[in-house]
Amino acid sequence: MASHRNADKTLCHIDYCLQLLGIRIWANSCQLTAKGNGNWGPLGPKWDLPIEVPQDAEALKTAGTDTLRLTAWQYMNEHPGTDICDVLSQKKQFDNALNEHDTQVSV
Repeated sequence: MASHRNADKTLCHIDYCLQLLGIRIWANSCQLTAKGNGNWGPLGPKWDLPIEVPQDAEALKTAGTDTLRLTAWQYMNEHPGTDICDVLSQKKQFDNALNEHDTQVSV
């Protein structure tokens, strides 16, 4: 995998991918994704936005078993400077995030 972020203008979503888990974000919702047999697919329910990603140790503790928020936290820490938190919290307009980046990874 060359990069970890894929903005797909045709399907109107942005994928943020770790090694096996990822998050797909649409304008008003998001969903965990998982890599199996070389392909990425949905995992679990869709969640409505906005979603706040833990920013410190105390907030991380309160995330508990919230896999979506924990995955976003992990992505943020493995890829400093990412816009995942701003897109999930809707502090950054989805259309701007979608149009800012060329397709960067095959998912």
